[in-house]
Amino acid sequence: MDRSREVPTVWNQLAETMYLKDSPTAEVKLCELASFSFGRFQSSHGLLDIARPVVGERGYIVALQLRAIPFIEQFLGKKKVSSGPYPVGGVSVIDLQEEPSVLLPNPFDALVLYFTQAALDEIAYAHQTPRVEQLVWPHGVFDPVVYHLGQTLLSSLEQPRYTLKIFLDHVLHALNCHFACSYGGMTKSAPKVRGGLSPWQMRRATELLDAHLDGNIALQQVAEACDLSLGHFARAFKQTFRRPPYSWLTERRVEKAKDFMMTSRLSLADIAARSGFADQSAFNRSFKRVQGVSPGIWRRRNTRGSSRHTIQAM
Repeated sequence: MDRSREVPTVWNQLAETMYLKDSPTAEVKLCELASFSFGRFQSSHGLLDIARPVVGERGYIVALQLRAIPFIEQFLGKKKVSSGPYPVGGVSVIDLQEEPSVLLPNPFDALVLYFTQAALDEIAYAHQTPRVEQLVWPHGVFDPVVYHLGQTLLSSLEQPRYTLKIFLDHVLHALNCHFACSYGGMTKSAPKVRGGLSPWQMRRATELLDAHLDGNIALQQVAEACDLSLGHFARAFKQTFRRPPYSWLTERRVEKAKDFMMTSRLSLADIAARSGFADQSAFNRSFKRVQGVSPGIWRRRNTRGSSRHTIQAM
């Protein structure tokens, strides 16, 4: 689990207390794109003994089971809170201050998310509701929202180069809202009607997104540059542009690619790279989703007989 960036200590504690560090039968894979806010924990043999408690940490972990578990016991301090089988999609939410531990004698595979009280407080503030004091969800019970959004996070772990950081932030924000409402009892009332982004905020947001066509920018960073909370910024951006930031960014990349195709003889692979796509395959998928046809077909239809191909490949 060595990383060049600073990893929250909670991940080291989880790996150590569950005896996963340096285990030849286990793997822990963390997401660097999302600042190590989630990861995948796998073991082909299960744990030889009950895990030691996690101590001295704050925040919450949510575990989504990707593989059915025949038997599991979960503890908070010395109190057993769950015992029995968990299905695929079973979810547990755990307050780290309660010093959790677990017995997992069988092979397991889980997506584990880590989030803080501050994230919940920001959501409550954005919706002008009381702060969420406690999260409650029956251990091991299926949650369709977490399961389906979890598949998106899982895909980003397997293919990080095809994942936009700004899109991951959008998914994680949606999950935090779900936790606050479904697990914390927050009433998600419609926010007071507010206008969209001001002209200077529109200019600042689009400048930042244009400068990061590859999507490698945190949604929070763009929101802060516009002097807005994350939730307010996401709503205001969508109200202004009729689409969320990650969709706007994808369409902007497609428009840039179209301009290259109209004004240059660059190959589609070069155009994909210059327009912020991971590779030509990712470019083809996004372009067809937005335009309805592949880049090659679009280029032939729109440049046939044109003499505008003036920019050469460098």
